[in-house]
Amino acid sequence: MAQETIDSRVPDAEADGHPAEADAHVGEADAHVGEADARVGTNAPSNTPGAALVRGPVPLYHQVYSALRREIDGGRWKSGDRLPTERELGEFYGCSLVTVRRALDELVREGQIYRVRGRGTFVSESPVERQLAELTSFTAEMAVRGLEPRTVVLTQEVTESTPSTADRLGIASGLPVYSIERLRIAGDEPLLLEHVFLPEYLFPGLLSLDLGSSSLYTHLSQRFGVDLVSGHQTIQPALPSAREAALLKQERSEPVLLIRLISRNADGRPIEYCRTVVKGSRAKYHIDVARPRSV
Repeated sequence: MAQETIDSRVPDAEADGHPAEADAHVGEADAHVGEADARVGTNAPSNTPGAALVRGPVPLYHQVYSALRREIDGGRWKSGDRLPTERELGEFYGCSLVTVRRALDELVREGQIYRVRGRGTFVSESPVERQLAELTSFTAEMAVRGLEPRTVVLTQEVTESTPSTADRLGIASGLPVYSIERLRIAGDEPLLLEHVFLPEYLFPGLLSLDLGSSSLYTHLSQRFGVDLVSGHQTIQPALPSAREAALLKQERSEPVLLIRLISRNADGRPIEYCRTVVKGSRAKYHIDVARPRSV
């Protein structure tokens, strides 16, 4: 028995001036496929047999999800682009709104798209990838990836070390430390909130330097002769505080990655303790692993 196939080409998002036209197409039969093609224009993806939806063992919502994911990965819609409405996608695929919503829900969970109430569904920014096995500055990493880094210094002061901070830095509790909080931005989007602690006695006059437009690691190396060559970091999912969510421009219900890093110099001495809150929707970390040799 021949399998039933459904056209999987995806329409462009309707211009705001044509909601009535879109509504007029709902519920029509195959006659309006040509009209959909006309609305799509030359930007429509090609209708290859492998892209067609097939009524069979693979759920329709998953087929819609896969088709949309291919379009996003292939650059059909770029970061910030608005997707067609659920109604338009349902029309085009010939499936119910429930099916479309379930497919979109999967993409939202993956961080591929996001919804804005009253405005529509948009393609998310691509995740910023960082290598966990390398101890490099945010400024250097973003420059390598072709992103324009920017730093906003929120606070910088000398304060007494708390017992937990002192323990991480290997100093006596209460000794003065530099407390430097910075919001790190790539392009126009805040990516992470970074809070650095350094023993004051090691870096006299540090706060007189520009900590906004240049790398802190560069200052430590060139001005004070201290190079951070190794470290230990822990990563765990968390929910942001109200302040953290506001600074990162995200909802409090959206998870973040909480990274704690202790950096050491060549002698193995702890020099820096850094607590970083990373926007979860934009974070992607890599680490190389190897199977240990058998003894």
